[in-house]
Amino acid sequence: MHILITRPEPDASETRRLLEGEGHTADVAPMLEISVGAPESDLLAAASALVVTSRNGLRALEQADLPEWLLSLPVLVVGRSTGAAARALGFRDVTVGPATAKDLVPLIVAAWTEKIVTKGGMPGPVLHLSGDKISFDLLPPMTQAGIAFARSTVYHSSPARDLPTHVRACLERGGYDAIILMSPLSADTFVQLVMRLQLAEGARRAAYVCFSNGIAQRLASLGAEQVYVAAKPNIEEVLALISSLAAQSGPLSPPGKKSDSNS
Repeated sequence: MHILITRPEPDASETRRLLEGEGHTADVAPMLEISVGAPESDLLAAASALVVTSRNGLRALEQADLPEWLLSLPVLVVGRSTGAAARALGFRDVTVGPATAKDLVPLIVAAWTEKIVTKGGMPGPVLHLSGDKISFDLLPPMTQAGIAFARSTVYHSSPARDLPTHVRACLERGGYDAIILMSPLSADTFVQLVMRLQLAEGARRAAYVCFSNGIAQRLASLGAEQVYVAAKPNIEEVLALISSLAAQSGPLSPPGKKSDSNS
């Protein structure tokens, strides 16, 4: 299959590497540009635990000088790959949630009760290293549970303003077998660009592989007929869904037939 990846970099290139390892070909057209900055030092110094719902939260920590005491804090993350990245940074107490920020709520409550409050004294807040746009606000359930909570915005998303020339050409002729959409803002940006550039007819021929039902619903105005949602919102399930679609459809796009660029 020939696939369009719309994730921001550097995750897009990593996804392409995984897809190519499965025998697919892929182009990259990030719908969002991510800028990452270091966490607020005062919030980091006061934190009793860290919550990371995107790999970009860890990239922010990579820009900071991490003291030994910080590496001993409980870290709660979404996704196995983010968990592996946290351990690679040196964090020793890493808990991995299955899919979304909402899934972390009982895990945060358990960590607060079993690991933080038991130390005595007045614990600092659980600190969420977040983006400027969040799909689930952890503050209400944390407040309800009596857990001190703070958020440090460590990365910002800017929508793409255009599509690469080779991606335009491939969309125009209906050359993509599948298009991966992994966030609502990416989906909105993609649809807006396709409509503005008059590429909708060719874009409708692709199968859309979406992280969630909410993302899939963003495609209504495009009129896409083949829209699929991963069983769970993680990259492993996205790859499994693509493998399933490839098995059902057969060799739709032999390597080299539909790709204008390997960049």
